[in-house]
Amino acid sequence: MTTQASIFLPDEIFIELTRRAPRQDERSNLIAEALRYFFATHQVMDTELALINHYAEELNQEAEDVLDYQVLR
Repeated sequence: MTTQASIFLPDEIFIELTRRAPRQDERSNLIAEALRYFFATHQVMDTELALINHYAEELNQEAEDVLDYQVLR
């Protein structure tokens, strides 16, 4: 099953897309494949809290580094 969708692309992206996939069905397949790859390789962050928790260790380390730097010696 497929669904028709209307999207807006920057001109330079559309030009490259039509260069690489001149026919409509080729463009649809290329876009679908690119989205499948993107979805398979990028995690979904459902909430801001999930995003913060995902980066918590890194953010805490940065905060500690800043505090250590500010200590008067």
